Amino acid sequence: MDKLRNQIAAYFNENQDEMLSDLKGLMEIKSKSEDRQKCEDALIYVADLARGFGMKATMGKYRDVCVVEIGEGEETLGILVHVDVVEEGAIELWKCEPFTLTQKDGLLFGRGIIDDKGPVIGTLYALKFLKETISTWKRRIWLIVGSSEETEWIDMEHFKEEFPIPDYGYSPDGNFPIFNAESGYMDVVLEFQNTNPKVFEHFEGGVSENVVPAFARFTANGKEYDFHGKSAHSSTPELGENAILKMAETLCEGEWTTPDFAKFLHDMFPEGSYESLLSLKKVSHAPNEKTLPTTIVPTVLTQEKDTISLNFNVRQTFEIPGRNVIEAFEKEKTKYHYNVIVKENLEPIFVDENKPWLTRMKHAYEAYGKKCEFMAASGCTYAKTMPNFVTWGPVFPEDLDCAHMENEQISLKSFLLGNQMYAYFLFNETADK
Repeated sequence: MDKLRNQIAAYFNENQDEMLSDLKGLMEIKSKSEDRQKCEDALIYVADLARGFGMKATMGKYRDVCVVEIGEGEETLGILVHVDVVEEGAIELWKCEPFTLTQKDGLLFGRGIIDDKGPVIGTLYALKFLKETISTWKRRIWLIVGSSEETEWIDMEHFKEEFPIPDYGYSPDGNFPIFNAESGYMDVVLEFQNTNPKVFEHFEGGVSENVVPAFARFTANGKEYDFHGKSAHSSTPELGENAILKMAETLCEGEWTTPDFAKFLHDMFPEGSYESLLSLKKVSHAPNEKTLPTTIVPTVLTQEKDTISLNFNVRQTFEIPGRNVIEAFEKEKTKYHYNVIVKENLEPIFVDENKPWLTRMKHAYEAYGKKCEFMAASGCTYAKTMPNFVTWGPVFPEDLDCAHMENEQISLKSFLLGNQMYAYFLFNETADK
């Protein structure tokens, strides 16, 4: 191991207890995306911590984004992170309190440990190492801390109103090695009319647009029927069990007249199908653009009076642009009696792996004995909001990919190693040696 990597490893080992204490403080702020005050509290916590490290921290005028800055130079390297988190899911499935940091058997547990509070604090300590080590800089670093990544990304729109976009960078909000392509992202809501109000009194299921629902319920003739599944990130539906789909199957088997939304789910989403049986038209895609299967996941079911709204979280490949997904839903609306509402539509992204800075990132990863390749991600990160951004970590291939799941976790070894890699890459990018 070279001198720099030894120095970084020693620094993180020496500061481990302090870093984990600061991380625990952030994780104990229940900054669920919908709680804007708690999200602001989490941003203030990070800004205060950064200032305590001697860094410049600027809160945006809407108080939903904070920029931590170190270094100097004409170019700016950006790091995109967020302090908001999803709901805890089924509390009875957690082995520990969700909204704190628990260390057990070499693992770190808690909501946000990988998505994305762990990377926020780990990156701050990487920047702290740089600030204490580098005397002459060739680039600036901006740690851009958002607070609505799990919802509408309005924070990134606000950022771009106030600040220039960095020249390049990454988001530690996914997996290793380097993901230079991402599937698209859509939230499509189908609004059905409840045509059997005398039988069915209420439907509900799911809590977040980008989480496989672990719970669903309907009430019929005064009796409640509950369904339980397993939460997972909606970009990896195969890791979860969809309670809304379970409910739809039961609704189709009863003696009552089946609601239209349940018929639609039964017909279009047979067990094990994550792309659905919708008529998704493919188009040719540009060379070098990596592709993944398109997934369509029912995630949230709500009812207001006689209107039943069902959200579908879509991760579309380059081969199936958003307009084709919308056309596929529109094609079935007469048969199943619904209206189509598009809440969000973000197309896939691709960054050329031959860019020099990506070559340097690859070398940094390989310097730690890891095999690096450029891959496509089904997840959706802030990298979509700015050109020349990729997703890099924090979850290694050998780790459990458990974002949005109960018992969100990462090993202490992986947590430390990932942050050491970040420090190594950032040092080489910004130190004028």
